[in-house]
Amino acid sequence: MPKLKTAGVNPIDLVTLKQASEILGTGFSRSSIIRRIDSGEWVEGFHWIDDRRMGALRRVIKINLSEVQKHRSIPAGER
Repeated sequence: MPKLKTAGVNPIDLVTLKQASEILGTGFSRSSIIRRIDSGEWVEGFHWIDDRRMGALRRVIKINLSEVQKHRSIPAGER
């Protein structure tokens, strides 16, 4: 059985950027998700993971929907 790269993250909750954009809806386009990741608003290993293989140059971003939904439920002024 292969080892999971996502220690502590349920693999069922991980989706691609395109799927996350469709599920989350308005305000969560591919570019806005990337902006949240690059700004540090979403934490790697918590809200998202980089699922690329060793030596690859481009990121393969997977979004942890359960944590993003928890993040969305907190009022903006309290984040």
